[in-house]
Amino acid sequence: MKRTPLTHERVFDDEDFAATYARKHKKMVEKFGDEYSAKLVSRGFKGGRIIDVGCGPGGTAIVLANHFPQAEVYGIDLSEPLLNLAKVSTRLSDLHERVRFESADVHKIPYEDSSFDVVLSVNMVHLVEDPVQMLNEMERILAPNGMVFVADLRRSWLGLIEKEIKHAFTVDEARSLFRQSTMRQGVFSSTMLWWRFET
Repeated sequence: MKRTPLTHERVFDDEDFAATYARKHKKMVEKFGDEYSAKLVSRGFKGGRIIDVGCGPGGTAIVLANHFPQAEVYGIDLSEPLLNLAKVSTRLSDLHERVRFESADVHKIPYEDSSFDVVLSVNMVHLVEDPVQMLNEMERILAPNGMVFVADLRRSWLGLIEKEIKHAFTVDEARSLFRQSTMRQGVFSSTMLWWRFET
């Protein structure tokens, strides 16, 4: 399902916009980092390779790196200003030896097959041109016994207030995207604001 992404309406290569975006989403991405860390701990995860696909300013990846000192954590995004903010955060938190942020397209992730133990993406599915291709790439780089976590905004009546929610997918539409992709079987859940998928 190709579409005109919301990012065409936003200037993610604008430093002022990136700084505002990072500030606005800071608590949200850190909350997801804590949530996923707790889930990984409950499943016995201690170390390995983690990648945040569409990492933005890097908050989720940094939280995961702090929770798992034996893990290597990667983040990819196409916004240079957001990646620069992520890199500054790793230097400030002294994580630069274990956390790598790189410019890369989520439709063509530049890593080998089955090379990550944990693959995650937060608030990205509705922003990309071809979400099915992104999901295919996430599955390709995920190890056979790896874990995947995807969360995105859920379209609802709240879209009357918030433009980004209006552009998001419904839960049924999200399920359809996953069915069209090569992504392994997982579980969907939803709240008023979000839908989630995990294996």
